[in-house]
Amino acid sequence: MSEKKERLQFYIDQDANEKLGIISEKLGVSKASLVREGVNKILKEKLPLEKDTAYELIGLIDQEFEDNNIAKNHDQYLYTTA
Repeated sequence: MSEKKERLQFYIDQDANEKLGIISEKLGVSKASLVREGVNKILKEKLPLEKDTAYELIGLIDQEFEDNNIAKNHDQYLYTTA
């Protein structure tokens, strides 16, 4: 039984789209199937996140913020020196 799929819309450059079309025709599968295959390959390589070297950066800053909207005012935190 196939898993339920969710719709995802994105853009790729024309060259990549043309090459994807050629592969799609040669293999007799849809472009969407090829994209899903690529996404699944990336997920297998990148997960779990603990394997990603950037994961070690999480939690390095132990600082309390007075502002409840850090996302909105992120420049203040990134570019202000203490």
